[in-house]
Amino acid sequence: MLGDIAIEAAILRTLVYAASIAAAGACLFAATFPAAARTVTAALRAQILVGFLLLVCVEPIRWVVFQLAISGGDAELAFAPDMRWMFLQMPNGKAAIARLAGVGLIAAVGLRIPWLGLLGCGLAIGSFALEGHTAAAAQSWWAGMILLVHVAIAHWWLGALYPLAAFVRAQPKASLVRTATRFGQLASKLVPFLLAAGGLLFGVLVGWRLELGDPYQTLVAIKVMAVVALLALAALNKFFLTPRLRNEPVRTAKTLRGSISAELLVAFFILVLTGFITATSPGGVH
Repeated sequence: MLGDIAIEAAILRTLVYAASIAAAGACLFAATFPAAARTVTAALRAQILVGFLLLVCVEPIRWVVFQLAISGGDAELAFAPDMRWMFLQMPNGKAAIARLAGVGLIAAVGLRIPWLGLLGCGLAIGSFALEGHTAAAAQSWWAGMILLVHVAIAHWWLGALYPLAAFVRAQPKASLVRTATRFGQLASKLVPFLLAAGGLLFGVLVGWRLELGDPYQTLVAIKVMAVVALLALAALNKFFLTPRLRNEPVRTAKTLRGSISAELLVAFFILVLTGFITATSPGGVH
């Protein structure tokens, strides 16, 4: 069972994932679909702003929780002069600094200066390799590279859902069909790498052993089922709804928006599970 501190850490971790995906995902959407981005600039700016503000609020709270955890809940000790900055010296603190710098760069110039926005995405995405189970694994040097593939594709995919829904609402039929088709084509090429990377990371972290009833593996199993549900919705969009846009644009666009909204809900559930997975110790990490 998770203790109170671990539950708080899991919730905060979920919010960190959501903030990073919101900001970096919007920037990646703009880089991948520049024409569509011009149509939904307001939605992209809003998503980046939400991500930035959320991260600015959450990372200091994570610092406080960490300090209290290492001091046994003694606030006076946690923020004593020789203790108060310990978080920034640890992997979690270094990752938080990199993430804040990356998301801050995206918020400042991400949509106006694309290469700086992509640099910010790199900092935000790369920050996740500095902390967590993968950084602690014996094979951390290559496990970290696999994690970056997994996290980068997740940012691109999940971060595109809200601007894509906004684009479906705003765009005429011909452009909508092109963008939705292109998104489906790219996703079908990238998502298998996301799944393969996730499977490899799981194997590394548990030592390639399956244990029934293990809390970590149970959470991962639930996450896998949620990902299958997300893939089913994505397949519905790609193979059924997108082709119908040509003949029934109004009705199909409404259905497609609903399907993407369902994807967003499932995606957030996956982020919640991921937050709790990172707060649970896998048996394979030594």
